[in-house]
Amino acid sequence: MSRLLAATATAVLLLSAGAVQAADRCGAVTHMRFGETRAYFNDALAACRPDGYCSVVVALPDPSGQAAWRHQLRVARPSPGADYQVELAATDPMPVAGAMRFTTPGQTVDPGPWLVPTSPGSNEFRVSDPILTRSLVSGLRRQRIARWNYPSADGPAEAYFSLRGMTAALDWIDCRGAGDQT
Repeated sequence: MSRLLAATATAVLLLSAGAVQAADRCGAVTHMRFGETRAYFNDALAACRPDGYCSVVVALPDPSGQAAWRHQLRVARPSPGADYQVELAATDPMPVAGAMRFTTPGQTVDPGPWLVPTSPGSNEFRVSDPILTRSLVSGLRRQRIARWNYPSADGPAEAYFSLRGMTAALDWIDCRGAGDQT
């Protein structure tokens, strides 16, 4: 009887632990954190909020340990079916003006006037031109690495983003946005 009780208790614990990591949705094992459904695809984290905003983030750690990340590349859909947005963020203080360059193998882009701060005084920039955004997302899907060069308060800076998992993560947020969560 005690073995049966122990086996039942173990099964209940395993089932309740499964609630933390949900069943496969749109081809990925998901979990909930910060009120959003998340799935990892190699170096890319895909997440969707209940309001329909979905994003894929590649974050580079802060070597100093003062922040959770030092650089981020984010591709988002603010609502299901909306155009993609490409955003770049850094913890380094940086001027709004200055030469920034975004490179993947075979494609170098100087976003220039199409790279705008997401809010005044922020170190987060969004590509505002929809044609350029589509071109960048297409390049991110095909390549394995991307480089962002930008001016910081300490001089020229660069960040290298591994794109392993980017295509699968983008496919996942598109699937989630389409409502197909099987």
